[in-house]
Amino acid sequence: MIESSRNKLSEWRIGTITYVDQKQIRFRAVSSDITDRLLWGKFRHINSLNQYLFAYLNTAVKVIFKVIAIAEYEKPYGHEASNRFLDDYVFSAIPLGAISSGGYSPGVVDIPMVGSDIYACDETELAVLFNCDERQSIGQLAGYRNIRPSLELDDLFGGHTAVLGNTGSGKSTTIRLLLSKIMRELVCQKQGIKNDALFVVFDLHGDYKNIAQNFESIDSGKVTYYDNKNYHLSPGELTIDDWSSILNPSQRIQKPLLERTIRYSFLTDQGMKKLYAALAYQALEDTNADSHASRRILISKYVDKLEKDINYPDSTDPNLKETFILNVPGSRTGEIRSPQSFKELFELYNLYYGNLPDGLQSTLQECFLNYLTPKFMDGSQPNINEILKDKDYSKDPSTISMEDIDRSLDFVFAEEEVRGNKQARSYSEGLVTQLYNLREKYSDNILSNSANTTSVSSILARKKGCVIFDVSEMPDSDGLKLFSNYVARYLFERNRQDDDYDKEPVYLIFDEAHRYIRQNDLTDDSIFNQIAREGRKFGVHLTIISQIPSELSKVVLSQTGAFIIHRIQNAIDLDYIKRNVPSITADQVSRLPSFAPGTAVVLGSAFQVPMELEIDGIYKDETPGVSMYKS
Repeated sequence: MIESSRNKLSEWRIGTITYVDQKQIRFRAVSSDITDRLLWGKFRHINSLNQYLFAYLNTAVKVIFKVIAIAEYEKPYGHEASNRFLDDYVFSAIPLGAISSGGYSPGVVDIPMVGSDIYACDETELAVLFNCDERQSIGQLAGYRNIRPSLELDDLFGGHTAVLGNTGSGKSTTIRLLLSKIMRELVCQKQGIKNDALFVVFDLHGDYKNIAQNFESIDSGKVTYYDNKNYHLSPGELTIDDWSSILNPSQRIQKPLLERTIRYSFLTDQGMKKLYAALAYQALEDTNADSHASRRILISKYVDKLEKDINYPDSTDPNLKETFILNVPGSRTGEIRSPQSFKELFELYNLYYGNLPDGLQSTLQECFLNYLTPKFMDGSQPNINEILKDKDYSKDPSTISMEDIDRSLDFVFAEEEVRGNKQARSYSEGLVTQLYNLREKYSDNILSNSANTTSVSSILARKKGCVIFDVSEMPDSDGLKLFSNYVARYLFERNRQDDDYDKEPVYLIFDEAHRYIRQNDLTDDSIFNQIAREGRKFGVHLTIISQIPSELSKVVLSQTGAFIIHRIQNAIDLDYIKRNVPSITADQVSRLPSFAPGTAVVLGSAFQVPMELEIDGIYKDETPGVSMYKS
């Protein structure tokens, strides 16, 4: 009986509901009811906005509200003198959920009736509402010094996450705090994050190097920081989708050429010669060439690389040795030639007054077929796909260089010319220029294929721990696009093909994501949009960090379940957030420009209650501008 009386006395009644609709309630309160006070030995204070309140729906259920607006109540003319100095206020609040014996449940079906009393939530209700646990907290509830809501790592990273905010708003400090918690779980605790979980972080400003080194010293096998000079991408391990992410080839002309270029780059020198022979054979039968002379010039590009490898006559087939009669002026029978080498044979491949020597073309083709062997034939025609698939003629992807790509592209253009497409090169000048620029910018760094650095594929093959890539010295955004696309695709494809993906979750944390996960650069089927839609099914999760959210992919944001949004002041970004962040309200957006560094709104489908947090940390600009004054 005493405890029941105490609970009743400890409840702070502050007003009465005067208005109810589908979205909010209003209640009136007088100044004397909302001034600070002591209740049962505890100091109590009413915040202005973001105060949490409750009203009884019945004796067992409390409906929770959050204050979103306060206005002074307009006193009627002729108000009694006794009340002339009493200030009345009108509070507007939105319903969040309900507390009952089963705990807190988000969402409200029934709202208390007009005339119901409104009470200020104390630590008892707030502890239930926010499941307070110091070990899982990253900050205190704004306006409530002793309330530290739990933000479990699984809630934050169990789906896709976005950390947004302008420069100096506290994004990097927040990420450092979260990464520290992740690394501590990976390194120091026996129970917690799954043993085979992999976190991959893109560090664009060196913000996370120090915390990584702190944990590397504890267990170097679980946290590794890769300096930008310590790793490389092997061009042979890039797919057509990786190349397309920065080259943007046209679908009808350039992309098919690029795909062939990639396939041909895998051939060894001997494999390329088999390909030359196959294409030379096909060119001999091609009637698309404008003239015999132009066809001969094109075929000679292949023959020049083969003349020392093809024998004539072939000792294994004496029937190949033939004599040919040339139509020579002044001779009734013509001039008889008996070539002794393949080079001499091909020299006869000239029109002699309108004619080729009888049997010459078929003999040349027979030479090419003998060189190819039946293994690479499909009936009477060479089978180029069999050449490309043959492991004896394939390079290891890790050994392929940008020079191999260039060589293959040049060969593809020659192949198109042999087939009669003389405009392929001119139609692809942009593609050629971009590849040339890539080679010039990246052959000595990210695409160096150096034995002195570690390939990214071997780093990612580790399948667990935390890997931080320093990408601060990438020359421009093209390198970031290529690198991020490769890493995301590699890990997504790996998990999609792995039956144990649920035991090996992957978390991709992309700093400054607006530079390479841009709405204007991504096609609908880009790897980032694919992961946004399907990644969670295969244990692949995105964390997007950005100071310019209006440039981010709309698909990625629409599929994000957890948001930590710091101060944002740009009107374009605010409007973009309002339209593309699924769970945010206009009132929450309107508060973002006034946030102090370190304050953030945390919301999304991953959380039961949206909240404003003052996130732990010392907030200062880690990358300040250079002063114009002498120190």
